[in-house]
Amino acid sequence: MDDARDLWLPDGRLVRVRSLRPGDREIYERAVLDLSPRSRYLRFLAPIHKPSERLLDLMTHPDGSRHVAHIALTPDETTGVAVVRYVRAEDDPLAAEVAIAVADDWQGHGLGAELVRRTAAHARASGVRTLRATTLRENAGSLRLLAATGFTPAGADGLHSTHEARLT
Repeated sequence: MDDARDLWLPDGRLVRVRSLRPGDREIYERAVLDLSPRSRYLRFLAPIHKPSERLLDLMTHPDGSRHVAHIALTPDETTGVAVVRYVRAEDDPLAAEVAIAVADDWQGHGLGAELVRRTAAHARASGVRTLRATTLRENAGSLRLLAATGFTPAGADGLHSTHEARLT
């Protein structure tokens, strides 16, 4: 089943958004490698040079229920420009952790906000009632994105802050 949807950004660029598939492993890896070192650090909450084989396996094999992931691609579907995902909490199937990464030159154009909104709608329709996001407190872009998409601060611990959005 093809779930691809085209999305026009306010700046006139077009992306195709669809479910992330195991066959997207190379595209996903290239997208992570193409992030600036700072963006990789902010996304993975730690400095990484290259994603491990284990991380690539984990990230590119969503099951569509507990782990749901979507990728935004150039229209020819050769280049990944953003990935958004949620993973249901093991101890609470009504809650899920959301994460997003947007390519550096695609940031600030509304793509992240649109992907988070679509992901929240998908999660709500799938029975998730609370989305949580953990980010580094220094990640001003993420904090703005979370506030703009309805997340509120829910706590902080050292370098990290947690934000929640109620989907009911």
